[in-house]
Amino acid sequence: MPVKVTIDQKECTGCGICYNDECPDFFMEGDDGNSNVKPLYQKGDKSIGEAPDSLINCVKNAESSCPASAISVK
Repeated sequence: MPVKVTIDQKECTGCGICYNDECPDFFMEGDDGNSNVKPLYQKGDKSIGEAPDSLINCVKNAESSCPASAISVK
């Protein structure tokens, strides 16, 4: 079952851990340097997406590795 992923753009520092290291299949660097959800997984906004079953572990690792706690997985 897919999970909802939200990136808090105000909290994101653009460190790149999520899109460079933990889950580059789901996250990408945005024009402003902050993290965005890749268009394939976006749900109406660059900061909100749905991760398929195959990426759940990946997005959860990104959530726990984010130094700004800007990623929420539910």
